[in-house]
Amino acid sequence: MQEEAHQQLLLLLIILLPLAGAIINGLFGRYMSKGIVTLVGVGSVAVSFALAVTSFIQLYGLHHEEAHAVLSYQFYEWFSLTLPGGNIVPINVRFLMDSLSGVMTLVVTGVGGLIHLYSIGYMGEDEGYPRFMSYLNLFMASMLILVLGSSLPVMFVGWEGVGLCSYLLIGFWYQNGDYAAAGRKAFVVNRIGDFGVLIGMFILVGVAGSFEFSEINRAAMHGEFRPDFPIWILGVAPSLATVACVFLFLGCTGKSAQIPLFVWLPDAMAGPTPVSALIHAATMVTAGVYLCCRLSPLFITSDVAMSIIAVTGTLTALLAASIAVVQREMKKILAYSTVSQLGFMFAAVGVGFFAAGFFHVFTHAFFKACLFLGAGSVMHAVHAHGDADIFKLGGLKKALPITRWTFLASCLAIAGFPLTSGFFSKDEILLGAAAQIYRRDDALMTAVGWFTLIGLTLAAVMTAFYMFRLYFLTFTGEYRSADQSGDHPYDAHPHESPASMAIPLVVLGVGALVVGFLGLPHVVPITGTHLHSWWGHWMESSVAGQPVPEEMHIVNLASGLAFGAMAIGISAAWVLYRNKSHDALAERMPKRLFQLVFDKWRVDELYAMTIVNPIKKIATVAGEADMTFVDALMTRLPSFNVREIGRLFARMQNGVVQMYGASMVVGVVAVMTWFWTPHSRIETEFEGTRVALSTPEGLGYEYRWDANSDGDFETAWARSPGTSFEYAQDDVRGIAVFLVNVHAGIERRIPITEDWSPLPLESVVPIEQIMPQDAGFEIRIDGTDLLFRKAHAKTKLSGSKEIRLPMGKDGRLGPARVFARPLVEATVEVRNAFGNLRRDTKEIALPFAVDAPSHAALMLPADEVAR
Repeated sequence: MQEEAHQQLLLLLIILLPLAGAIINGLFGRYMSKGIVTLVGVGSVAVSFALAVTSFIQLYGLHHEEAHAVLSYQFYEWFSLTLPGGNIVPINVRFLMDSLSGVMTLVVTGVGGLIHLYSIGYMGEDEGYPRFMSYLNLFMASMLILVLGSSLPVMFVGWEGVGLCSYLLIGFWYQNGDYAAAGRKAFVVNRIGDFGVLIGMFILVGVAGSFEFSEINRAAMHGEFRPDFPIWILGVAPSLATVACVFLFLGCTGKSAQIPLFVWLPDAMAGPTPVSALIHAATMVTAGVYLCCRLSPLFITSDVAMSIIAVTGTLTALLAASIAVVQREMKKILAYSTVSQLGFMFAAVGVGFFAAGFFHVFTHAFFKACLFLGAGSVMHAVHAHGDADIFKLGGLKKALPITRWTFLASCLAIAGFPLTSGFFSKDEILLGAAAQIYRRDDALMTAVGWFTLIGLTLAAVMTAFYMFRLYFLTFTGEYRSADQSGDHPYDAHPHESPASMAIPLVVLGVGALVVGFLGLPHVVPITGTHLHSWWGHWMESSVAGQPVPEEMHIVNLASGLAFGAMAIGISAAWVLYRNKSHDALAERMPKRLFQLVFDKWRVDELYAMTIVNPIKKIATVAGEADMTFVDALMTRLPSFNVREIGRLFARMQNGVVQMYGASMVVGVVAVMTWFWTPHSRIETEFEGTRVALSTPEGLGYEYRWDANSDGDFETAWARSPGTSFEYAQDDVRGIAVFLVNVHAGIERRIPITEDWSPLPLESVVPIEQIMPQDAGFEIRIDGTDLLFRKAHAKTKLSGSKEIRLPMGKDGRLGPARVFARPLVEATVEVRNAFGNLRRDTKEIALPFAVDAPSHAALMLPADEVAR
């Protein structure tokens, strides 16, 4: 037992070590040498990786004994939440490693550790090196909290943490105004998505009664999210699962840069290159895909949400790939490549192939980290700051052999070259899309399958093209800055990076080639040979999804499209850019189209015109209103009044005794006037069928009550300010009719007579939520009953034209409730010590039925009705 507890404690240490590194370097780094800063920053992540490997090995051993084995460690109970029904939900700081989070932890600590090692050579000479290492460590700790948290609130701490760190690291060189603006943009855009996560989180706990992922998934598998959402949206009642998943996906579009919230990620290139690699490969942008996989049993219950995710992912893949095709800067091309590859991952999630989408997260971490670090190595070699223009490069394969070969390996992987990691993961995604087009039981998913398969195939062609366009223009041909001609050339003598930068490149490059063998296809194309997929077997205990098809026509279709896309893309880049120095594609494209794509389809300009600028104008108007109304009327005017009144009273304090005496007389007269007149206000409480009547007690007051306002007082004069009364049918003075929206709690008293009049349902229910069968009713009073009818149509109740609703009964029309209540009157007389009298009468709507006389009619609306 002690050994088990010790091993589970490792989960906490995996997180605490990078967090401790962040604190130490953040507080004391400026006073320490570079070596100590490096030891703390890199060493904490290296030890965290070692502990992650140890925990994963332990988990792997447990999987041989139990398929659903997990490691967990409960740190403490954070707080508890009381739900509307009275259930108390504890929120525990608990960390959990299963087959899904175990792999993700290895990716975060392993790839992140290599990026830390790379940063020694890349950022070692920067004066902000301790601060940089502190931010990197905090980024790692936040991502590990996100991955290992067993519940949504704990995960959300990490979710917000990586958002904060992205702001700090993107704007690391904050002295540059553009870089600081890029950091702010990332922060604001992600806050929009985080709002969706919060709404989705509260919907989930309202249904499942727990924030724990395991409980939410269990509730989803038991069908608890299938009932309709209580609020109608566009005239349709979506399921609870659909609404929750759409809100969660809104958060994913922000964190993982999908349409419409993808605009922050390309600008994130303002940060140092290791930051770009960390954000794009190992941490932040993969969080959205991870969340979908973690809640896959929930997502798979809603075809609508899945379709939205698949279509959004496909559109994002196409849009970003089209932009990357024409860009000139290395990191910007890779940034749009990341957006596009994330689109592939979400498309896989949307077609129900969660394991395939997460496998692409895994392989993408290796080749994208290698690509970004390779771009950083090129920039370091030619002394390019911020980014490197590929049309000023070329011929670097001789000067940078290690960078060249690792970059080529990663380009082959992302393009899907056979037997590289991207080949296996991208094939699985296209296989999932192809499987949907053969579904005969779901027309929606069939249409989505066609759209996804065609869209992703086109995006795969563009991916292979722009990656080898980048490779050929950077490493083949002649070095275009060698003669130092042209506009701002780079260093004429590029050099290979130091070992601290080269070692991570080699490790990641080899990983980009070989890690795909963990996810071998279930069926080999053409031959039909069945293979064992370690990845599929390992993930099946944590991730739900559609079954992998084994029909050869589906397998061959997906593999053929993937291979064809790779071959066409690489061949086109070979023809147009190998050993070339000019932009052959730009010369062949229409100039206006090229400029539109080069300007990123002007999405930022569209957002500025439709969202940012109007908000700025509203903010300007609000600021002016604040200065004129709040500052002037709400601040300066009251202070002026107080000052002037103070001046007036100050003048009265003049030492003249007659003035003081006059003030005392005025005060005494005011007090005596208040006491001369008695005051009363009838208050009611309902106790079964009796009504407790009372009025506020006054000094020296006596009271008597005419509870039914018939002229005969039921009580004599007494000091007690209250009485109780049970009303009979002869006491009823009329009928009050009420409409209530049971969902929103809106209540209205409506004026109804003995003549037919329209039922004003829209007074409590928005028009768009009123169903056709509930609209168009007329209502009138018949004795003590309510009659309903539709003027030109029979109702469904026995074919009759009128519906009778007796007193005390409630009628339901969609979300509205209509009912009638008997009206009575109560009167109180109050007498003070001076013998002065006051009489008050109040109408009361009884919350219970009283048989009223047949001649009872609705009274005119009173000024105040007690209910």
